[in-house]
Amino acid sequence: MAKKKLDIEVFSAWNTYAISMMSVLEHCGMWNKEDTFQKFLSVTGIASRFCVDANCSSLPVTDYDWMEDHACFMERIGVRTKKYYAAPGVEEYSAVQEEAVVAIKEGIEAGRACVTWGIDTGEFGVIYGYDDEDKVFFPKGIGSRNTNTSMPILYSNLGKTFEWAPVLYCEIPEKVHEVDWNRAYAEALRLYVQGMGAVHESGRAYGLAAYDAMIAAVKEDRLDSFGFKYCIGIFYERKDALLLYLEEMQKEQPSEALARLIEAFRTTVGLYRKLMFDTLGGGTEGWNSLFEPIDKGGYPEIVKTMQELKVSEEKNVEFTKCVIEKMI
Repeated sequence: MAKKKLDIEVFSAWNTYAISMMSVLEHCGMWNKEDTFQKFLSVTGIASRFCVDANCSSLPVTDYDWMEDHACFMERIGVRTKKYYAAPGVEEYSAVQEEAVVAIKEGIEAGRACVTWGIDTGEFGVIYGYDDEDKVFFPKGIGSRNTNTSMPILYSNLGKTFEWAPVLYCEIPEKVHEVDWNRAYAEALRLYVQGMGAVHESGRAYGLAAYDAMIAAVKEDRLDSFGFKYCIGIFYERKDALLLYLEEMQKEQPSEALARLIEAFRTTVGLYRKLMFDTLGGGTEGWNSLFEPIDKGGYPEIVKTMQELKVSEEKNVEFTKCVIEKMI
């Protein structure tokens, strides 16, 4: 009976698809180990995504078209992946599961781990090994509340480990090609401007409109406490990633326009840091802090900070447009 485990380090972050995929790509040589997570978030376009629903639940963070959007993320860094997807209850679920089991094992034999949905909770993680004798995969999840280890997954249970959303999703890197990183940098700026465009669609608010939606949810006392804290963690990491990536680029391609943008972004990130750690009391508890309800006495401060954040992001957008103009 065949078995194999890859010696892969899976890092931890709020944006679990991004950190899982970067860990996998770094291990198999498709992402330069000298390149930062901040660069990965920025050039893939993940850092520019900004969306909330009416109550600020956690759902919009992972409820999007994984097949199409993940392909776009990977194309921007020159990576092609093979994906397996099946929604709960569809007739082909078992057939897709069987195909995925074979593909995951083949990938591991080739030194390529697999990004998988729902290992410990409603987050992405990594499958890094398998054992045919016990018919199990060895996973590393991200975001478990009570443990730092993940239980093996039976082949027959692949895609069913998160019972509230038993979606089968597996993604395995296949090939990598050269990327024009200057072009990727310009695209990251364009994606930020595009992502901050204010749009209301299907009960969700995107870009700058998301700030108005969050403010309304607080004022109307319908805020999803867990979801809001979760979203702030995600958004803080994304905004901070953009800032740090811009600082990296300033060292390589310094300009006065970029310096102004960086200074403006520092204000945004500072406001998020204040909101997350001071107002919401994120502290060092990580994921566990999400389960502590928000003190409604802090609602006025949340509203004030959200209003300041919107003004700050409006400035960021204008400064980003100036940087893009200078590049043309």
